[in-house]
Amino acid sequence: MIATAEDVITTLKSIDASLKALVRHFGCGVEQGPSHTPQGLPNVATIASEADLDSKYGDPEVRAKAPKDWTGEEQKGKRFSECPPTYLDLLAARFDYFAGREEDPTKARYNRLDASRARGWAQRLRNGWKPAQSHSEPFGGLTSDDIAF
Repeated sequence: MIATAEDVITTLKSIDASLKALVRHFGCGVEQGPSHTPQGLPNVATIASEADLDSKYGDPEVRAKAPKDWTGEEQKGKRFSECPPTYLDLLAARFDYFAGREEDPTKARYNRLDASRARGWAQRLRNGWKPAQSHSEPFGGLTSDDIAF
């Protein structure tokens, strides 16, 4: 069977619609450039950059109760860096949901930033990130008894 030009155009339109749906859902490509939203606010990366995660606001505290699908230990009061990656995935989805329902573009942006940071921390933790050594224990908790001399 030979495809007609109309069949090809219909297939291409279907592919285009599917790609647009994926971009809307996952936010693919948002972090590519300094583009702005229609309200003039800079776009938010789907997954926060290392610089963002290391910034003053990059490791927020969990302030709300756990997402309804979370069955593990309560995380409220912990920093994102202290939470399990699966919890952070659920948290990111919840922030995205609230961002989509928010009418105030500034509040929606803050929800997207939190979603981005939750995904960034989930990715970091899955890649084996460990917190830096505490300055209160400059030798990793070693005492003179641990040194063999």
